[in-house]
Amino acid sequence: MPIDEREQDNRVLRTLIITALTETGRSRDAVYEKIGEFYYFNAPKYLYKYYSENPLNLDTIKKHEMWYSAPCNFNDAFDCDISINEKALFECFLKEASQERRIRQGSSGWMNLKGVVHKQIHNLQEEFEETKRTTGISCLSESDSSLLMWAHYANNHKGMCVEYELLKISNQLKFTPVPVIYTNDRVTLSSLESENLDHDTMKIFVESITTKSSEWNYEKEWRIIRDEAACGTRWNKADKGALLEMIRPTSITLGCRSEGDFEKSVREYCEKEKVTLYKMEKNKDKYQLDKKVLMKFSE
Repeated sequence: MPIDEREQDNRVLRTLIITALTETGRSRDAVYEKIGEFYYFNAPKYLYKYYSENPLNLDTIKKHEMWYSAPCNFNDAFDCDISINEKALFECFLKEASQERRIRQGSSGWMNLKGVVHKQIHNLQEEFEETKRTTGISCLSESDSSLLMWAHYANNHKGMCVEYELLKISNQLKFTPVPVIYTNDRVTLSSLESENLDHDTMKIFVESITTKSSEWNYEKEWRIIRDEAACGTRWNKADKGALLEMIRPTSITLGCRSEGDFEKSVREYCEKEKVTLYKMEKNKDKYQLDKKVLMKFSE
């Protein structure tokens, strides 16, 4: 399947972000400058967060907060998963060791190296699993009109979809939203260099948490990633997540089935804070949702 322009832009941007996370000094500053240009020219202006009608969700929005969940809580069994090719990794380390001397297959040295590599892979697997338990991720979308997203994440259209400006997220909070890449191939660790171990493992981990199966591409997802250090004392070990700061929303859209006290509470918040409010309506002719303006405020 050919890659469209949007997907190609997202791949370039993700590569730049991974480079920035693994570089230092002036090199990193130069990459961040390119990331800023991509945000401005090639990224969507807004990102969207779907919520159910639970009052706690509206409370977090009022407080300018957002929940960041550990990947181990996600509904996709493959999410943030890394496939490790032990045979290829051993060949990689064997080639590196063989530059100093020839290593015969089955020799004591060969067997010892194989054991060392196996142990190192086990340690990497443990490290990846621990990071999945202690990294906070918040998931947003490029789309506010996906029928599947409204059904899955907004309780069958009874909840809401909150709009945030991407550049403001980056500039005000210094968070870097990363686009998710959709593919049929799993993220696989198949090569490592001993002197670049930290660099390579960081790269593969970021790739793993921003890569999903093509079956999920309707989500058009972007992720904000906060590690354990960034979450700090706000990390909730029991729920494996953290409530962190978020910018003021640009608008809120109610689902076409929203009603009662929830809709009233959202209306009151939007009127008080001068946040534009919409409500989705079912199109009479097509399987699509249309936005109806309920309250509009000038920016």
